Amino acid sequence: MFLTKNKPMDFNLYFNFFTKKVFGQYLPRYKWMKEEYGRLRKLLPEFLKERLVKNYDKRVLFASMGSYDAKTEGIYLKALETISYEPCVITAYDPYVKDIFSLYGIKNVFYYEDYLKKYSTDRLKKEAEFYLKHVKGKEILNIKMDGISVGKYAASSFMRITRSSSIKINNEQDKLILINQMTKSLQAAKAIEDILKDLNPDLVLVIDRGYTPVGQLFDACLINDIPVITRNASHKSGFEIVKRYSSPQMSPVHPQSLSSESWEYIKQMAWNESKWQILYKELFDTYNTGDWFAEVGTQFGKRMYAKEELLEKLQLDEHKKTAIIFPHMFWDATFFWGEDLFEDYYDWFVNVLKVAAKNKNLNWIIKIHPANVVKAKRDDYKGVHKELAAVYETLGSLPEHIKVIPPESDINTFSLFSLMDYCLTVRGTIGIEASMMGINTITAGTGRYDRLGFTHDFDSKEEYLDFVKNLHDVPPMNEKSIELARRFAYGIFLLRPIHLDLLDLRYNQDEKGSMRFKPLFKNIEEFESSKFVQGLKDFVISKKEDYLDMDRI
Repeated sequence: MFLTKNKPMDFNLYFNFFTKKVFGQYLPRYKWMKEEYGRLRKLLPEFLKERLVKNYDKRVLFASMGSYDAKTEGIYLKALETISYEPCVITAYDPYVKDIFSLYGIKNVFYYEDYLKKYSTDRLKKEAEFYLKHVKGKEILNIKMDGISVGKYAASSFMRITRSSSIKINNEQDKLILINQMTKSLQAAKAIEDILKDLNPDLVLVIDRGYTPVGQLFDACLINDIPVITRNASHKSGFEIVKRYSSPQMSPVHPQSLSSESWEYIKQMAWNESKWQILYKELFDTYNTGDWFAEVGTQFGKRMYAKEELLEKLQLDEHKKTAIIFPHMFWDATFFWGEDLFEDYYDWFVNVLKVAAKNKNLNWIIKIHPANVVKAKRDDYKGVHKELAAVYETLGSLPEHIKVIPPESDINTFSLFSLMDYCLTVRGTIGIEASMMGINTITAGTGRYDRLGFTHDFDSKEEYLDFVKNLHDVPPMNEKSIELARRFAYGIFLLRPIHLDLLDLRYNQDEKGSMRFKPLFKNIEEFESSKFVQGLKDFVISKKEDYLDMDRI
């Protein structure tokens, strides 16, 4: 097929290979970008192309996700332009990203590739090989270059690509992938220094900081006293979570957590049955409509079951209490939030499974993360879900007292609160929900909601596993702990989210959770008076860690 010394290239064969492999992979994405740009040209008001202030006195840099999310990123940048921030974008190259940002009047769009190419991958590959030769397993996480966690980002990207359960080299292909990711991580760390020097931002916005090169940018900003605001999906469509990071010490803090200042405020605010009913309704309605974390499709196609229906469907012993294990997706940004009791999510899961197998005093349910379905479709992944594989690798055939709910199950997660007595998670959102429902929650990691008075937390694996062995003897939560859990949940689900009220921003309940986007404003007056623009401006000016919706206090 390829040109060799003795054999000429078969042009037709090469052409067919190229069109199928290359165009087959990229043409659909290119076509989508072109259509997206055309659609946005018709949707977005013309005034967005104009400068909204006469003079800029500071600069904001957005680490963009490219054409897919540029439409929403542009809204953030225009909101900050109203308080004299010059909008600027750094992103990976794609053919339409500059065109989309031009619809917002944003001309300062730069590509990582223009900075990365300065640094030879040949030399950096040797450096990567040297590092990896002298570390084993999780030791890679400790590798830093000028304070940047290059090892963590390499390992995180490696696990995302390979969907590995842990940082483990199983074959030569894994070794090559890890070397490649370490090389890219080192290259990004060097390039980021040039990016910050050239663009000189006063504020940086990022979305997913767990992977190369955004992770390196995040670290470098904090090292250089440049504040970073992270933007993450909230629990329902049309809302997002923003958090301000201002020092390297804050790096392990989960974006969907409460600052100490926010938590103290929420603990002191008036609390009554009405607030609890508002909180309960918020969760029930969002689950019931299938919109709960719709960005990853967690409740698409699910339905509510009564307790009696679940007992029958899952073949549970109605005379026993029920413990539910909620494994995290092993490969999805594993290393960035706090400290884990165990080596990783996989190590925690298999250890809990072994204890559960021996503890027949409880019904045990393993709830595989429902986001696996949409993420597999987006990644075109057709293999076995790693958490499900771990169940059978660890236990073989399932003991009678252990049941599995696969990600494709039609059981709405909210239904499980009716029969759950114990919730086991490292630091998942489910722990906040379960605690507010008065369900004992057992954590295995820091960085989000542990040690605040409403969860069971531990300082060692041994202490944790001993507790789980006797879980059936743990009494129900007391009223004080339940109230603390509800206050915390109120803060996370009702106060922390910022409402993008100027957009119809939802996720279709399809196999990929595709986004719907439509501006609801027609002119600059409607744009500037929106709750989102006002709230974001006030949050940035305040320099506080958390955005809180004070109208819902």
